[in-house]
Amino acid sequence: MTKVSIIIPLHNSENFIVETIASCLKQSYENIEVIVVENGSSDKSYELVKSIKDERIQLFKVEIPNAAAARNYGLQKATGEYILFLDADDLLSPDKIALQMKALETKPEGWIASCAWAKFKKHISEAQVVPQEVWYIENPIDWCISAMTGRGMMIPGCWLIPKSVIKQAGPWNVSLSLHDDGEFMCRVLLASKGNVFVDDAIVYYRQVPNSLSKQNKSLKAAESALKVCKSYEENLLVVFNSVEVRTALAYNYSWFIYEFHTHHKALIKQARAHIKSLRVPPPIVGGHQFKKLSRLIGFYNAIRIREITRRFKG
Repeated sequence: MTKVSIIIPLHNSENFIVETIASCLKQSYENIEVIVVENGSSDKSYELVKSIKDERIQLFKVEIPNAAAARNYGLQKATGEYILFLDADDLLSPDKIALQMKALETKPEGWIASCAWAKFKKHISEAQVVPQEVWYIENPIDWCISAMTGRGMMIPGCWLIPKSVIKQAGPWNVSLSLHDDGEFMCRVLLASKGNVFVDDAIVYYRQVPNSLSKQNKSLKAAESALKVCKSYEENLLVVFNSVEVRTALAYNYSWFIYEFHTHHKALIKQARAHIKSLRVPPPIVGGHQFKKLSRLIGFYNAIRIREITRRFKG
């Protein structure tokens, strides 16, 4: 039986990590290893994992509080042919891996598998699966375009990836602090032959208060978000250069401008230059009222009005 390695970066998750690991150990698919990489925690996360007695668990420490570095370290230690990256507060349905491995058996080498996911706060009984358009797309380029243009997303734990595909795609980018999962999976998808979606497998995404990355407007977060936009551009245009791809890339830069325009002017200037180089109009993004204004006076003029309004209110 093919081995699957589940890699969990662990940082200050003492309230959730035991339940997360339990969902791994309860998998109906038997040949698994659970690699937990603690990275800079100040709570009792490490001690809690150490107290779990199961030969399938391997526990390591890295000094840097960086989830990407922890995932890369876990990848180095993994002995499985397939890899699952799971966050320390998310949960797997019992047949998640078994169903995905069964689906991958019907596909040629180089395919990856994804599955449904659902949000919850305290218990998975609250979770409701809400299908998204992007989930069902098999073609890697089409998947990336759809995700970039707001037609859905996938959380890290949903994917089951051959280690050979990750080797071709390259490791997680440790310089990123925001959207690192999207950047990594774009490269993985482009290195794969296709994506098979498995309806009955589910990952439960725990909504933790004050953890939403979209609230982070720091320079570090903005630099990371712009790096991700540039990575998408570099990787996608090499594979396929079309108006549709360039528009999707411009969509990401427009969102970057929309989110950070009041904070980091030099980075906004870079994003505008990239949109111009893509030779497409800046796509209209944002809330309903902002989109209406953009259609009347243009995206960049709407951005200026929004900034003036915020200054006046402030």
